[in-house]
Amino acid sequence: MNYDEFSKKLEQTVGSGDLTDTTGDFQCDQTGGYPTCLCVCWTKGVAWLMLRYDLADEGADLSEFEQGVADFGIRRCEDVDEFNAILKDLGEDAYDIGYIPPEEESEGMGICQ
Repeated sequence: MNYDEFSKKLEQTVGSGDLTDTTGDFQCDQTGGYPTCLCVCWTKGVAWLMLRYDLADEGADLSEFEQGVADFGIRRCEDVDEFNAILKDLGEDAYDIGYIPPEEESEGMGICQ
């Protein structure tokens, strides 16, 4: 699937009114080290990567990194354990940035701190 197809599928899966959370940015092999965030829509039970376009130089070609996002796709993510497992698969930087403590430890902490 190319990035345009991925974007359309994401738009169909997660509507503009759905509440999503996003980690801080991190680097991972999936996007060639380009700054990336992991997004999650808890109500739909899905997670996906998003590039930090605001960090790109004007006119930069990000197609290689976008393809990494498309290749990662939309993953099932229905709870904190699945979210943390995805982060762990993405690497130490992602896990350190986005880890959410289990509910009994967090006492209401959200993903965005």
